[in-house]
Amino acid sequence: MEDFEAIASIIQQERPTTTITTDTTLLHTQAVDGVEPRLIVTPDTSDDMAGVVQVLSNYPLTMLVSGGGTQINEGGLPEHIDVLLKTTALKQVLEHEAPDLTCQCEAGITLEALQQNLALHGQHLAIDAPYPELSTIGGILAANSSGPKRFRYGIARDLVIGMRVIQANGEIARSGGRVVKNVAGYDLNKLYIGSRGTLGIIIEANFKLHPLPEKEQTLLLTADRLEDLIQTIIELTQSQLTPSAIELLTSDIATDTIGRQITSDGNRYTLAVDYEGSTITIVRQIDETRKIANQHHTQIKHDLTGTEQDTFWRMVRNHMRGILTCKVSILVSQLGTYIQDVERICHEHNLNASIVAHAGNGILFIELPIAEALYTHQDVSHVLETVTLLRQRASEMAGFLIIERCPTQLKPYLDIWGETGGNFYLMQRLKQQFDPQGLFVRGRFLGGL
Repeated sequence: MEDFEAIASIIQQERPTTTITTDTTLLHTQAVDGVEPRLIVTPDTSDDMAGVVQVLSNYPLTMLVSGGGTQINEGGLPEHIDVLLKTTALKQVLEHEAPDLTCQCEAGITLEALQQNLALHGQHLAIDAPYPELSTIGGILAANSSGPKRFRYGIARDLVIGMRVIQANGEIARSGGRVVKNVAGYDLNKLYIGSRGTLGIIIEANFKLHPLPEKEQTLLLTADRLEDLIQTIIELTQSQLTPSAIELLTSDIATDTIGRQITSDGNRYTLAVDYEGSTITIVRQIDETRKIANQHHTQIKHDLTGTEQDTFWRMVRNHMRGILTCKVSILVSQLGTYIQDVERICHEHNLNASIVAHAGNGILFIELPIAEALYTHQDVSHVLETVTLLRQRASEMAGFLIIERCPTQLKPYLDIWGETGGNFYLMQRLKQQFDPQGLFVRGRFLGGL
């Protein structure tokens, strides 16, 4: 049994500006899936954080890194947490080379704060992750989080050009650089992005940026049949048009978002197509979109701009974070068939699913609004069977399903990540190489890593 008071004292002596919390009430509020940390440590600088990790590496402890906490409960149940290491004090924009469209920032800055800083120079980071006012850059990268506009701009792996990462022994490693064309050496950036803190602690990141668009406009389209919307999506993705986002969502979400009825009775889905650019470019693309829509018996019902448009996309992003949310990746061509299977399977199990799909990328978020009474009830067989069938159907279509969000009480009954693939042994070897002592908390990632 480690003496955590003594460890806290050592950290405080070596890094006096570091904030350490041992108060049991505060520790309880920071529990992750019901597992409470023994210490909460918030270093003031990157060097302090590296020093803290170096101290912790001398003991048989486990550590979990946290930013804004918006995704801290994703993944499997942690085995145990000795130290919760917070990055929230690392919130500086270290460098912004506006002429080169690049910036360097610390991992604890929120996405919203970074965007506000970049907007002063007419630029932005093309990542639209949920809850930007809380989500930190480090957390977004660790989870490889993204939003609807990944269709045009890609994901974090496409935008990061360099990183600084604290390794399990407390040393700071660099990968990539500060210019867009980094071509020499292994691309370690992609290794850390999406690793969920199992290989190292992201403390700084360099990004390539984009100019803020002159204008943005969103079209909401409906059709009598889901098949017509799917054909519209396929033609849009194969055309010369450049939408920033193509989202297919259940119409109840769209109606709740803008406060107006979107579709007539019986039409369950709405297609949202977003365009950015100059006024002339947007007008031309909307005209072309209308022609495509008419060919497939699809109608443009609403045209969103300004505050209403911002509210719509914020709500769409946040709807990807429901009580029990499954994330499915399949081929775009299989999208309509899979959605019909979702409807059928959920109906057979008395579950009414809401869907938000990055339709141009073949990624669906399926929200199952389960009753709160089931959180602690043993009879969750219909939920388990539903998820199993949805995962099996995705696999049959050469796709996969993971559970993005789930009540803690249900995690022992659900397979969060699904089966490990044939390359899992490589992940195990990487984990052993990067974290031989097992400092970073196990149990949360694929295969219990």
